[in-house]
Amino acid sequence: MITPRFEVSQNDEFVVIKVRISNIRFSAKAVEMVADDDKFIFSLPPYYLRLRFSGSIVDDERAKAEFVPNEESILIRMPKLTKGEVFSDLDLPAKLLGRIENAEKKPPLIEEVGETNNLESLAQEAQDFDWEVEQVEQPPAPLVPQFFYGFNNQYSNMMEVSLSNGNDINELSSPDKMDPDERINERLIKENLKFDPEYYANEYLTQKYFPQDSNIKQILCWENPIRIQHKNHSETELTTEEHERMMGLPRKSYLVDNVRPLYYTIVCLLYGYLYELRQNEGELTVESGWTVGKLVPQLSSLDSQLIQSNNKTETNMLRVIALTMARRSLCYPLIRNYEMVTTVWEDVYCTLRCGTKAVLKTLLACRELFRFHDIYYIYCKIWLDDLCSWTLNNASDTVLRNLGHELRKTVAEIKKQEIVFEKILAEDSEELEFVNLTDIEELAEISYRESNAASS
Repeated sequence: MITPRFEVSQNDEFVVIKVRISNIRFSAKAVEMVADDDKFIFSLPPYYLRLRFSGSIVDDERAKAEFVPNEESILIRMPKLTKGEVFSDLDLPAKLLGRIENAEKKPPLIEEVGETNNLESLAQEAQDFDWEVEQVEQPPAPLVPQFFYGFNNQYSNMMEVSLSNGNDINELSSPDKMDPDERINERLIKENLKFDPEYYANEYLTQKYFPQDSNIKQILCWENPIRIQHKNHSETELTTEEHERMMGLPRKSYLVDNVRPLYYTIVCLLYGYLYELRQNEGELTVESGWTVGKLVPQLSSLDSQLIQSNNKTETNMLRVIALTMARRSLCYPLIRNYEMVTTVWEDVYCTLRCGTKAVLKTLLACRELFRFHDIYYIYCKIWLDDLCSWTLNNASDTVLRNLGHELRKTVAEIKKQEIVFEKILAEDSEELEFVNLTDIEELAEISYRESNAASS
């Protein structure tokens, strides 16, 4: 059976469903429709459509269906059980297809914990998300080690083919054979090796003293459309193409014990994509997938944990994320500028505050960078397909908005002195030294003044 294209709208009394039936001979006798509480079924071979709404519909004498020949569609009006009730998510057709039955109506064999549409519960959920680092007792190591990664840590042994084909996003020496702490350790080492103090100092001095030689000011002044949307309190609109992309997402229900790592990954993906978007002033390039992949530790290092399990000093996961993304932003992209980092975090804030649809729209765009790539597609398989589907069906709008607020406060409290790398600074030394951004800027200023004094 084929799932037809369809659109859903509503008024006070009816849910209006337009089902498109191209290239078949219409026969009224072949049409079957069923309305059962919150479920609607339409059948016209070879088309079959099953939708679940957030409210109940009825099949009575007011129900009506008519064929619109010039549009090759059937227009169906189904009465609402409660007149005036507002059905949610009608502008997200893929979510209507993916809804599962309410657990109270038909208890499943395995219940999904935390599924609720109660607004008070959602508000409490957002309040309860304190974003602290979780202190969990480590389980004993299995006799035969297994190494999982990706969405909800449900994938393993999937990186080998990608690596053999030349996956240059990957930063791990043996991604299929490393535990989370080993991934973090190697990630930190690679960041320290990659960071170039001279590159950062040069960008800093150029922006400050030779702005005519740099386009950084223009990049920082570029206004991301999401900021305009946030400022105007506009509703996020999804295009036909985006709806089609959602139709291609996995249609399954996810049993997630801990949703926090999923929200953390959403934040990192938003940051990576919005960094690349701002770096190119709203455009994307053939290198965009590489840049986003390198920036996001969950992709390049398969690192969903982000902090060592034996770390007892750091308590705020949002701070860990902010510092991690700042470090990576000063190592990999073409533009390595701290003001760029804070500007992109503001873009992330606006996206989160615009709610689930704005977040989903950005994640879908990010997914496109990897979906058809010969090598990078693996990141769709282990992360982006599932995460987009989970965001569509399960992410809490309230939690996302609260996350944006808390993240903004956290980023504002971070100082340049806290962004630290380990480098060998002296040419005749092999000893690693801690160096932060303030140190580098001060050394750059001294060097600049000495250079000016020598030339005058």
